[in-house]
Amino acid sequence: MEKKWVQLPLWLWFAIGLAAIQGALVATEFFWFMALPVLLVLIIWLFTSLEKFFFFTVFMVPLSLEVKEADLGMAISLPAEGLILLMTLLFYAKWWLERNISKAFWMHPATLLVLAHLGWMLITSFSSTLPMASFKVLATRIWFITAFYFIGAQIFAQQKQIHRFFWAYLLPLCGVVVYTIFRHAQFGFAKQPAHWVMSPFYNDHTHYGAILAMFLPFTFAVLFRKQLNGFLRLGLLLIFGILMLGFVLSISRAAWLSIMLALGFFALVRLRIPWTLVFASILTTLIGAFSFQTELLMILEKNKQESSGNLIQHFQSASNISSDASNVERILRWNCAIRMFEEKPLLGFGPGTYAQKYAPYQRSQEMTVISTNFGSLGTAHSEYFLALSEQGLIGMLSFISLAIVFLVTGVRVVQKPGIGYDERILGYAALLGLCTYFIHAILNNFLDSDEASVPFWAMGAVLVALDLQMRDIEPKAKSKT
Repeated sequence: MEKKWVQLPLWLWFAIGLAAIQGALVATEFFWFMALPVLLVLIIWLFTSLEKFFFFTVFMVPLSLEVKEADLGMAISLPAEGLILLMTLLFYAKWWLERNISKAFWMHPATLLVLAHLGWMLITSFSSTLPMASFKVLATRIWFITAFYFIGAQIFAQQKQIHRFFWAYLLPLCGVVVYTIFRHAQFGFAKQPAHWVMSPFYNDHTHYGAILAMFLPFTFAVLFRKQLNGFLRLGLLLIFGILMLGFVLSISRAAWLSIMLALGFFALVRLRIPWTLVFASILTTLIGAFSFQTELLMILEKNKQESSGNLIQHFQSASNISSDASNVERILRWNCAIRMFEEKPLLGFGPGTYAQKYAPYQRSQEMTVISTNFGSLGTAHSEYFLALSEQGLIGMLSFISLAIVFLVTGVRVVQKPGIGYDERILGYAALLGLCTYFIHAILNNFLDSDEASVPFWAMGAVLVALDLQMRDIEPKAKSKT
């Protein structure tokens, strides 16, 4: 009888050999070398199957830990950011040699805006008040976009790969949620521990809540896939329940608000409300708010509800701008960003400089008990105001334009006549996931982290990939009619 083990693939033999070496290293207590065999296997995997390496990296993102490196003057998330950097370098090497990415992708409006976004970051890095800090931020933004937008869009050309992306991130995320819930339970689900029980995987509850909000639309949408049997549907319902419980216990008011407004956006898209009517309503509301700003401020200042362990009272405290320290501090950071913009309106202070530069722009009458001059407790607490202060008006407009084009692309995908049921579900999952982040970005900023950047750019790539697929099948559909 022929021995099957002799026919093992070469890469598997190599992996077994490395595992044996690793075992020997452990046995001899060379612990610092334990990671070397694993790293070599990953490098080989990277060069033989970029897709597998892509999904492995996605899987590791929720489980990665932040390491603060004093010598580099920055924090890095390991092993995720190391894997992302390797992927980025290989992508550019292969692209330079093969040039195998379609012109349709490069000419897509979303891709053009992504490139413009990077281009302006490069310009403002050269003019930065802290060039080293700015170029570090630019480098991380480039490898996030390369790995999960450029590479992601090519991988997502196959629909099954989109499902794999969501599950590659969701499964370890569920593990983190279960860990967080059990840890929170040890403190009787009290309010204060809810701010940090998700560490060391997420910095705080707002970061954690934002990521859960991005993935809740997918976990809910897949419950309605037609080909699911009862057992799978029950498993998916369990996963949705775990994420939903973690989301509620995150006590992130910004995340809760983002989900509610995303549901409103879904209703507008689903009911096909004319966008002219939507924009007219928004414009009318803004004009009314500006006209009656004094009266509105008086109403808001009457709200004295503090942040509370009671979920209803906690949500009501979101509009308390007079005594809630978190809300008042956020307004202080926004005011600092505006003052910084007024000083450097065109180019800003440079990417990654807000934390080091905002302190002189604080006003004593606006400061709170949690105010600091050392850039702790986050930066501008808004992607939009952060871009405004660091990259000037053009920087903020480029991010807003990117948000608009991603959302418009998503709406075009889900409303495409003749689109398949499964494609529509995936389109809605990515569209609403991004919608939650663009809403959340008004109140917080997390795109400097791998946990938020990976789903953000990947969901954008999902929408672009689906949009390009719809273009490809459109002529065939017309010819059949």
